[in-house]
Amino acid sequence: MAFVALLRGINLGAKNKVDMKSLKALFEEMGYENVRTYIQTGNVMFDNAAFDVTAIETALLEKYNFEIPVIVRSREELEEIQRHPIFAKEQVYIMFLANETSNEQQVALAELVDDEFVVWNRKNIIISLSKSYHKTKFTNNFFEKKLRMASTARNQNTVNKILLKM
Repeated sequence: MAFVALLRGINLGAKNKVDMKSLKALFEEMGYENVRTYIQTGNVMFDNAAFDVTAIETALLEKYNFEIPVIVRSREELEEIQRHPIFAKEQVYIMFLANETSNEQQVALAELVDDEFVVWNRKNIIISLSKSYHKTKFTNNFFEKKLRMASTARNQNTVNKILLKM
């Protein structure tokens, strides 16, 4: 079974530098199979039925000396997102959430977000932005603050490329 570990906040500017070769090697040392990476933003595909997010985050902290939140999704979960009607629109981003949203959080989002979006399976937000990502207030940081949980964003193109590599 194929999975992707989506790492939050690495290789953005001069901060939190992580070399993809060393990242791949770390996952292999942890026993993950068929490990491959995609672009510098921290997308690590692997094949294993069992994974431990806490163990991955601990190993990343020990290796790179800063905390890196990790969110894991299966190939099937990404394919479900890809099939959603909003995903076919332009300016689409997916906010991958660390935890499932509560009913209260979903109501709060519906009152705050004025772009077209859906909270998919309570743990992914698919959003079609009316502005570019760098001009909208609906960024990953916005959702993290409103939901009080870690998340990481990927654009539609990146999700499609990850799926091709899985």
